[in-house]
Amino acid sequence: MKSTLNILKVFCTLLVISVGVKLFEIFYKIVHYTIYGESKTKIFKLTIPENWSDEYYYFLSLIALVLMGYVMFLLVEFRKVIFNFSKNSVFTKENSDRLRKVGKGLIIYGIIVLCFTTVLGLIIEGGSTLSSGSDPAYSSGYIFGYTVGASINKVLPIFVIALFVQFISFIVGKGNVLKEENDLTI
Repeated sequence: MKSTLNILKVFCTLLVISVGVKLFEIFYKIVHYTIYGESKTKIFKLTIPENWSDEYYYFLSLIALVLMGYVMFLLVEFRKVIFNFSKNSVFTKENSDRLRKVGKGLIIYGIIVLCFTTVLGLIIEGGSTLSSGSDPAYSSGYIFGYTVGASINKVLPIFVIALFVQFISFIVGKGNVLKEENDLTI
C-alpha cells in the first residue's frame, strides 16, 4: 500500500508539473503572437480563424489560461489528499471536503469547456456549409449534431472522473463518520 501511495504521489506531482508547463506554454504562445504576430494557436483544440479580430483571440486565450490555472489548483488539492493518505490520515473530514471540492471543480471545468467548445465549434463550423446544393436545414442540423457530439466526446472523461472523485469523497466522508463513532465506543 505504501509503494502504491508513493507512486500516486509521484504521479500527482508530475501532473501538477505538466499542467504548469502547459500553462506556461499557452502564455508563451500568446506573448509570441502579440510580439511577432505569426499564427494563432488552437484554443479549446479549435483553430481560430485568421479573419477574427485579435480581441476575440486574446479573450479566449485568457479564458484558457484561467481554466488551466483552475485545473492546476484542483490538482494541488488532490495532491494534498494523496499526501494525507500516505500519512495514514485517510478517513478525515478534511480529505472528504477536499475530494468533494475537486469533484465539483472538475464538473464546473467540464461544463465550461463543453459550453465554449460547443459555441465556438458552432460559430467556426457554422460559417462553412457542407455543399452548395444541400438543404440549409439539413446542413445546419448536421453541423449542430456533429459539433455537440464532438464537444461531449472531449469532456466526457472529465465528467466520469469527477463523478468517481465525488463517489470516493462520499466513501471517505462515511468512513470518517464510522471512525468517529468507533472512537467514541468504549
